[in-house]
Amino acid sequence: MELSCRSFRYVNRLLFQPLKTSRRYKTVNIQLKEEVNSELLNSFNEDIKSGGAVPVFRKALLFPSRVALQDEVGIYTYAGLHQAATALSQEIAAQLLGETQRTVAYMCNNDASHVITQWAIWMTGNIAIPLTPLHPPDMLKYFVADSDASLIVCTQDFEKILQPVTKELSKPLLVTGKDREIIAQLYQPNTAFMKKQEDSDVLTDVGKTNEWYGQADAMLIYTSGTTSKPKGVVWTHGMLGSQIAALQTAWQYSASDVVLHTLPLHHIHGQLNSLNASLAAGARIRMLPQFAAHTVWARLLGMGEREECKVTVFHGVPAMYARLYSAHAELFPAPRTAQHVRGILQRSLRLMCAGSAPLPETLLKNWEEISGIRLLERYGMSEVGMALSNPYRSVEDRTAGSVGSPLPGVAARIAVSTEENDDLEPLVTVACDEPDMQISLEKLGLVPKGGSETGSNWKQPTVTVHKQSKDGAYQGELLLKGSGVFSRYWNRAPKLDQSEFTTDGWFRTGDTALFAEGRFKILGRTSVDIIKTSGYKVSALQVESAILEHPAVSDVAVLGVEDENYGEIVSVVVVLKEKCNLTLKELKDEAGKKLAPYQLPRNLLVVDTMPRNAMGKLDKKEIRRLYGEQLKTAKK
Repeated sequence: MELSCRSFRYVNRLLFQPLKTSRRYKTVNIQLKEEVNSELLNSFNEDIKSGGAVPVFRKALLFPSRVALQDEVGIYTYAGLHQAATALSQEIAAQLLGETQRTVAYMCNNDASHVITQWAIWMTGNIAIPLTPLHPPDMLKYFVADSDASLIVCTQDFEKILQPVTKELSKPLLVTGKDREIIAQLYQPNTAFMKKQEDSDVLTDVGKTNEWYGQADAMLIYTSGTTSKPKGVVWTHGMLGSQIAALQTAWQYSASDVVLHTLPLHHIHGQLNSLNASLAAGARIRMLPQFAAHTVWARLLGMGEREECKVTVFHGVPAMYARLYSAHAELFPAPRTAQHVRGILQRSLRLMCAGSAPLPETLLKNWEEISGIRLLERYGMSEVGMALSNPYRSVEDRTAGSVGSPLPGVAARIAVSTEENDDLEPLVTVACDEPDMQISLEKLGLVPKGGSETGSNWKQPTVTVHKQSKDGAYQGELLLKGSGVFSRYWNRAPKLDQSEFTTDGWFRTGDTALFAEGRFKILGRTSVDIIKTSGYKVSALQVESAILEHPAVSDVAVLGVEDENYGEIVSVVVVLKEKCNLTLKELKDEAGKKLAPYQLPRNLLVVDTMPRNAMGKLDKKEIRRLYGEQLKTAKK
């Protein structure tokens, strides 16, 4: 929905005349003044040393009175969320007759209900499976059946969607009401600065022991299924804890962060980066029901917000940043206003990450121009969470087209197939030390820092060359290993074979990568985005990045189309910007400035729109199905 002219004027007025807050209410200071239970903290760290895992809901015991989350309905402390989850966990436990490690699927909005439900499932010792209404009924049936869910939980908003699914599959459905969120609210509606309820920070510890959680499964994240049916990636509490520790070390999450959350929660990007890593740090999450460019701009600029509520961290996919960039020109056309916006973002935002899809170099530069912030690009997937990242510091070392180096606890390897057998030959291995799993209140900013920050910095990885190259560059399949890497898919027997793992336990990502000058660059899916044409291997992502530079192109997908003479032909499907035209020659002339002749497209098909999944990734399987035949006869 576009903003009206009146809205434009209102936005600009807010920028230069910040909203004044009435002083007749007594505010609650929730910033960095915690009465930390040192005995509880020491107990947690001892459990971690012994191989246990402290689930995210239990870490809430360390900072009960802090604000954990703000959604469109209300504001919630960690204590409030914990109390509401505890009450719901009793209902879930009753439904499952006290059984543990059963799969429980759930569908909630992007608000406090999601956290309450997920925590409740974990409190009962069961495995959470987030569902989304974005998926059609047949896909929901597949997830419920494949996971063998023992129970489905949803809020009243989604009862009509899930009732037919659960009825057909003979699964019990537990529908929760708004009373859960009301229980959890720190403040009542329309009284935003009321004092917190008495005893809201008095919590009863629930759930299994930390030792038990150290060996237990936490959740299933289903893959996008671009090359086969979606598979449920098993995330353990230990794996989740390792990932959280890695991100807190590398990206320096702290309790003073305010994280703007607009990502879907059935993907690991929204689950890990924006949600669980933030909550585990005692941070505050500003959760929106969905991404809307004008609303996100208002939140990024802190319009009408108190100082402690202003956003400091934002995670998004490139498509989100592209929409924000487009909206920027409409919302802030005046140079003075645009400069003021840039200043606000530079002062308040400490970290803006991009991932889940390649970040075009042009978008990286455009965003830095309007915001003064260089996006931090990283690489991850459902099976490995976050694996590679550009540096948090220094910002100048964030390189366009690069996804950096391994995060703490991750080892990355480039390997190639050998002609003699099916084994992969390692070329280079880059490994980073394990993260410090101990909970440190100093690192999280909950107590004053004293002395050095030992272990808080992301250390340089070690590089082991297995087969020397002439130019110091290594290209091949990207393999990953580490404490944050999954070990199995749900409902599928563990297989250490060439389809998923190497014989020595390395996960095969299916991505072709280049390691050079200490950085990794993702060239594309080995089976989908590497086009073999005329004896050359062409990266579809590299071609797409060059084509997106063309001023007439709004969206692009590069595919390989079978050809008798060339093996495959580099073929392009594009969506053009409004009132623009484009010929194949014009496209090749512009792209030829950055691409070699063999990389240039031979086919061009212009369409009105291309399908993307919920995370903004182009669905090339569907694009090929829709346009494959047309590409064969497209303009050459």
